[in-house]
This record gives sequence, structure tokens and C-alpha cells, in this order.
Amino acid sequence: MSVQGVQAGVFRALNGHFAAQVVAVTIDAVQSGILLERTGLTAGDAFSELGDLLLDELSAGQGTSEPDSTVVRSPRGHVSAPR
Repeated sequence: MSVQGVQAGVFRALNGHFAAQVVAVTIDAVQSGILLERTGLTAGDAFSELGDLLLDELSAGQGTSEPDSTVVRSPRGHVSAPR
């Protein structure tokens, strides 16, 4: 995370090295097909979900446990926030 972003309250203070490794492992699992096989997602869907996860959880003040009433459910039943 950017120190300036954390100081400005844009990002939560998390271990950036850990977050980067989680992203790298997830990308490897998508590219190898393991994650796609286990989840039934396409590569595009998987990367979109990863992006949503990162934006929601790294942003300060995000990640509430209450579902947003404006969430969008994909044809496969996956839930994502509106863009």
C-alpha cells in the first residue's frame, strides 16, 4: 500500500507484501486452471472477482458485512457491486 494513500485514509494499513503474494498466487491458480476448475468461473470472471475483492478490502472504510441492496447477480449467480 502507498504510505500516502494510508495517511490520506484511502487505503487500510495492511501488509503490502502479503497482499501482493495473495494476488500472485491467485493469478497463478487462474492461469494454471486450478481455480477455474474449483470455482466454475471463467478466467475473466475470476480476475474480475479478484479486482472487486482487492478494491473492497484494501479501501479504507469498505468491507462491511451487510450486503449492498444494489448488488448485481450475474447469470451464474455470482454477486458483484454495480460499476
